[in-house]
Amino acid sequence: MSTNPQNGLPRYRSRVDPDWLDYNGHMNVAYYTLVFDKAGEAWVESVGMGEAHTRETGYSWMVAEAHITYQNEVRSGEQLEVETRVLAVDDKRIHLFQTMVKQVDTGVVATNEQLILHVDLRLRRVQPFPAEIYAKLRQLWTMQDRFAPPVEAGRSISMASRRPKPTLPHGSQR
Repeated sequence: MSTNPQNGLPRYRSRVDPDWLDYNGHMNVAYYTLVFDKAGEAWVESVGMGEAHTRETGYSWMVAEAHITYQNEVRSGEQLEVETRVLAVDDKRIHLFQTMVKQVDTGVVATNEQLILHVDLRLRRVQPFPAEIYAKLRQLWTMQDRFAPPVEAGRSISMASRRPKPTLPHGSQR
């Protein structure tokens, strides 16, 4: 994992494997999740919550909620980059936002918004972060809070029309 020199956000890189394509000739939705998950694993490792943390403490991270937006197609062999940003943090949870782009252009391919929990694997319950990890998370959140919120953050799925429906006179039927 590297850091984007323009904004300081951690950046994960991946390449679209030919086996990831579906019959439409583009990357299948399952592999967007895979790339976001691999980027998430690299990110938690960078903040001290990776596999070593789990082995040493019996604590790990789990995704409690996620929302992906698919904005552009990607094809076999294309290089992808994922940036991970902290939108909020408290003593047990992290609100993360990931943006996937093609390495050759700056257009957004997909976004992934997640709520991550710190879990005691013996009790299978959410527990507070260790003090040093919590301090690091708060520092990241403070540094990254200067960026405007992503427009996709907080979205929900809806088929509601974006235009108001015409109002019919009282008693009229369509």
